[in-house]
Amino acid sequence: MKHIETSELVSAVPIASAKMTRREKLLHWAALVRKAGRPIGLYHALEYMSWAQQQRTRIGPDDVTALGIAASDPVFQAQGLSASTSIADALRFFELSISQAHAFSCDCGGAISNDQQADRIERLA
Repeated sequence: MKHIETSELVSAVPIASAKMTRREKLLHWAALVRKAGRPIGLYHALEYMSWAQQQRTRIGPDDVTALGIAASDPVFQAQGLSASTSIADALRFFELSISQAHAFSCDCGGAISNDQQADRIERLA
């Protein structure tokens, strides 16, 4: 009989992560945006995108927007957000409307800092 340490057993068993609430997702996302090491890009005329455009507009690993940062996060990927998703799917994941996303990720009000974006995401929580 082979002796196995308890820590080996625990690490070998996959543990499903608990489903995050909308609030937990938004607060985690705000923290990611706040600590991003580079300025985060904004969308142009986001509020005018049709649902079809939102479905076609892909967010990938090289996307430097708040949605791109979220899609690249392993915690969100474990929760079901694809690393290569659409704007529409990401908004559905976060339970946000296009007008709510517009409030923190559109350039119509001019440039905003990562901290300002994070503050606006937190207010949605």
